[in-house]
Amino acid sequence: MYKIPFVVGNILSWFVYGSERRKRFRGKVNVLLFRPYIARFIKRTYGERMKTLRFVRQRTLNRFIAVANGKYYVKIFRNVTRQQICDFCELMDIVKTAVKVETPVCIVDRKIPMYVCEKNSGVSLYSFDTEYVLKNADKIGAQIRDIIIQLQSIDVDAIPNNERFITNIQNHRSAELPCQNCKRVLAHFDLNPSNLLVDNDLNILSVIDWDTVSIANNPNTDWRVFVKQWDIKPKPFTDTDYDFIGTGGDIKK
Repeated sequence: MYKIPFVVGNILSWFVYGSERRKRFRGKVNVLLFRPYIARFIKRTYGERMKTLRFVRQRTLNRFIAVANGKYYVKIFRNVTRQQICDFCELMDIVKTAVKVETPVCIVDRKIPMYVCEKNSGVSLYSFDTEYVLKNADKIGAQIRDIIIQLQSIDVDAIPNNERFITNIQNHRSAELPCQNCKRVLAHFDLNPSNLLVDNDLNILSVIDWDTVSIANNPNTDWRVFVKQWDIKPKPFTDTDYDFIGTGGDIKK
């Protein structure tokens, strides 16, 4: 039943010219059709009447993101089961025990594959002047290194039913091939500037958007993702700035 809004939005969007306009139209249709679901969830969970619901993005046909009342992030998935969302939240409870920065507290809906989390502390890196960010690039990179080490301190073999997380809820697999004598580690898989929230001194307060968290075959995966997706130019990092391979989390620089 919850797939109907996605289907309606996808069909109607074909009559909209331009790929970007089509994406936004599809997302706004989903916001309109899912509004009653989200309003009930916000009321039941937080005791608030939903006053605003703003579309954020819908990158694919299979999920969309909105913000309710300016402070609750809502994600609804089309081809993910509610059990998979619950598994993801279980894994995030384990992540919180190791990662020292703030991570989202996800609350799962009882009927459909949807979760809501409150906004985390900090502001986007993109809200700062580019020169200021580049001047502090090494500081940011060192913090990312520490977060990766903390994440890799989790023993993946001790995660209940860990084979479920080798392929995560988006059917995303590590681009890294298994390396010789490397242990499998937990990875975020989407460490990029838009998922880092910082204070005025560019100290990382929160890491968000953990939907792709899963087991990686190569300890270098998260660092290479960060390097690849660092889009604040000029690019100050390289793949070899921090070498995780074979270290089990101890960094060679």
